[in-house]
Amino acid sequence: MSESAEPVFFDTLFHRKRKHGKWDTVDAPQLEGLVADTHAHLQLLNDPALALARCAAHGVGFLCTITDVYEDGPVTYDRLDAWRHEAAVDVARLVHRC
Repeated sequence: MSESAEPVFFDTLFHRKRKHGKWDTVDAPQLEGLVADTHAHLQLLNDPALALARCAAHGVGFLCTITDVYEDGPVTYDRLDAWRHEAAVDVARLVHRC
């Protein structure tokens, strides 16, 4: 992993970036109702499937990923079914870790 790349944490915790490459674990927000993420960029994440799994684990009921049809479209649309399948596997593993 390059120095500028952010690490991938395989958990359902929330991580806040600190100085000098350090990360803190912070409390997840306490959600009192259904949540929708209406502006995600899955294609820009290191592990889009893990992001979808975390959404499921935290009760996000709807996620809209934003794409530029010409720049992002092929990546997002061609990989979306695979990300969803990987996310289903990941969420099962994440829930068993809790």
